[in-house]
Amino acid sequence: MPLLQGVVSAPANTSNADTSNPVALMGKAAELMVAELHGKYYTTSYRGTAFIGSTGGAGVVPPIYTTTGQTFGVWNRAGNTRNCVPQVLDVGIVTAGTVVVSSFCLSQSASAGAALATGGISAFTSGNPFSGNIGITGGNTVSFTPSAATTLAATFLMSLNYGFFTTAVTAASPGPGLHYDFEGGLIIPPNTAVWVANNVASSFTFEETLRWEEPPL
Repeated sequence: MPLLQGVVSAPANTSNADTSNPVALMGKAAELMVAELHGKYYTTSYRGTAFIGSTGGAGVVPPIYTTTGQTFGVWNRAGNTRNCVPQVLDVGIVTAGTVVVSSFCLSQSASAGAALATGGISAFTSGNPFSGNIGITGGNTVSFTPSAATTLAATFLMSLNYGFFTTAVTAASPGPGLHYDFEGGLIIPPNTAVWVANNVASSFTFEETLRWEEPPL
C-alpha cells in the first residue's frame, strides 16, 4: 500500500506552474498542509470560477417568500453546463421601515427555463457580477439580478438563520447583520432560480451580497 509522503517546509512564497509535480507540503508534526492555508474560497476565486453579486448601495427590500416580485437572486438557466453553489450571503441594513419581526430565508423557482417566458420567469433585470479574482473579467454563466425579477409565485426553500434574525429595530439601533456560510450545503442546478426573501412582508431596506461558485456538472 503506497504511503503519502511530503516535505516538511515553510509555506511556499512562489506559485507553481500548472502541470508541475511538486511534493506535498507538511508541517512540523507531519500534518498535511491543505488549501485552508489561503482561505477556503481562495482556489475558486484564483481560478475564476467564483463570482460576487451585490445590490446597489441603496439596497433593496426583501419580499415575502411567496411573492412574484423578486428583488435579489440568481438564475441558473436550463441548458447550462454548470451548477451554481452559493458560498456566502451577507446582508446589512440600510434603512428601517415599518417594524415587524421577520427572518431571512431563500425561496426558489423550479422549472425556471432557459430564457424569459420559457419557464417561471417573465422579467429579469440582469446585473454584472464580478469574479472573486478581480483581475479576471466575466466568465460567469449564471444570471444574477441585483434589483428585480418577475416570476410565478415562489416557494419556500430554506431558512438563513443560525439563530433568529429580527428586523424589529430602529434606525438608531439597527441590530445585527447576517453572514451566512453555506459550507457547500446547497447546489442550484440548471433550470432553477433562487431568491433572498423574508418569511413575512417587511419594508426594511438591506444591502445584499452573494458569493457563489460555478463548477461543471
